[in-house]
Amino acid sequence: MTHTIDGAGRTGGRWNPRYMWPVVMWLALMLVLVFFGTGAFVAAVQGDALAFRDPGIVDALSRTQGIDPYIEGHFGWPGLFALRSPMSRSTHLAEAPWPVDDVPAPLPSTPSGTARVERVERAGQWWLLSDLHLGVSEDDPRCPGRVLPQFLCREVLAASGPQHVAFVGDTFELVGFAEDESLARLESILTHHPDTFWALQACAARGVQLHFVCGNHDAELARPSVAARLSELLSPAEPARVRVYPWFLHVPHVLVAEHGHQHHALHRMPEVLRVAINGTDELDLPPLAAWNADPSRSPLRRAGALVRACLASERAERRVRKLAYFQLLQAESLRLALDEVAVRDLAHLSRFRTVSALPVAATRMLLAAAGRRVTGEQAPAAAGRFARTLEAHGSGVAWYVSGHTHRALEAALEACPTRYVNTGTWSSDVRGRGPDQSDRRAFPYVVVDVTRDGATSGGLRYWRPDSA
Repeated sequence: MTHTIDGAGRTGGRWNPRYMWPVVMWLALMLVLVFFGTGAFVAAVQGDALAFRDPGIVDALSRTQGIDPYIEGHFGWPGLFALRSPMSRSTHLAEAPWPVDDVPAPLPSTPSGTARVERVERAGQWWLLSDLHLGVSEDDPRCPGRVLPQFLCREVLAASGPQHVAFVGDTFELVGFAEDESLARLESILTHHPDTFWALQACAARGVQLHFVCGNHDAELARPSVAARLSELLSPAEPARVRVYPWFLHVPHVLVAEHGHQHHALHRMPEVLRVAINGTDELDLPPLAAWNADPSRSPLRRAGALVRACLASERAERRVRKLAYFQLLQAESLRLALDEVAVRDLAHLSRFRTVSALPVAATRMLLAAAGRRVTGEQAPAAAGRFARTLEAHGSGVAWYVSGHTHRALEAALEACPTRYVNTGTWSSDVRGRGPDQSDRRAFPYVVVDVTRDGATSGGLRYWRPDSA
């Protein structure tokens, strides 16, 4: 039997592995040149403005032949991956900045012996924010670790009725560490932000449900031991008050919240649910993470790491369509209270493809370096696909919430009644056209009010510490 090889290097209509390496090497070389070449075109930023203004990237051409700018790389502060370093396990956290007796008495407990989302009481208020990027120091000029406690005390604890606070990813700088290092770093972060630690603990003690959706900067939070430690620290009396989601949060017929990096090819982790088994120990780095893992290496070695990461992502995309990963999706569907087929379809909405990801990224960076960054007021195409998939399976929601882009935005979704909201960032790496771009005292968040009959209202808001 003979096979024909067409001009694209495919045998019998499929990619021939012999031709894959040259194609990937050529694409990687092009991206490397762009990484190093755009720096000469990017203007310097004054001191306290944003010291690490990234070149930026724009997304693939949409169906309307426009450029979708919202899913972009996170090249700037506070960095994609923290360097691994030996850390001593912290066993004592800082003492409370206010007397424990001042914490309001807890509300009557509610059934919370399981993490199943359908047990969540929907009625009440949902407060959603993301991208605080809390690390082991407070070197961001906006000081999110100091502002967050004020927000929680003045807004959440002052509200009546059932309250939920959801952090939609990149809450902590916690990724790329082994298990012991992850535990030590989590405790170190909370030690360096004692006001935040005690405000979160006060919320849990008052009966507020705390939800942490993992992002590309805090993927290790999904480790069973790390998630358990976070629950133990923030709510020692009732650990179920703190819940961690490796992929997304689903409140039936109300909202879904995901960080959004799964729809950005260079950040995507195809086997994201495996993080909730043993962290990222057995997972390959996403392409952009592989490139940034060790900036001290030579360009050639970094390019090699990028090529290997691209091929690893391709292999991972094939594995998520096999039985072993289907079993993880089935378990996640039970936890999310979603139809199994719906969860499987959501997992396959976005996919890493080398032949499209690298040229698109290079094009975005070149356009941005030439001063042609496009910042429209439209929701990303992936959000619409996600919401329409839920609707097709009879699980439509009123709100789709994400973060990742650092671009606060509220917009309508195409051909779908779901409302899109991006929570922006509380760090100094602000993008987009919102008031937080020029006003450092404006911190974006999303609020969703849910009545007992399921009706919802709310949207994107900005909180200013001096306004209360």
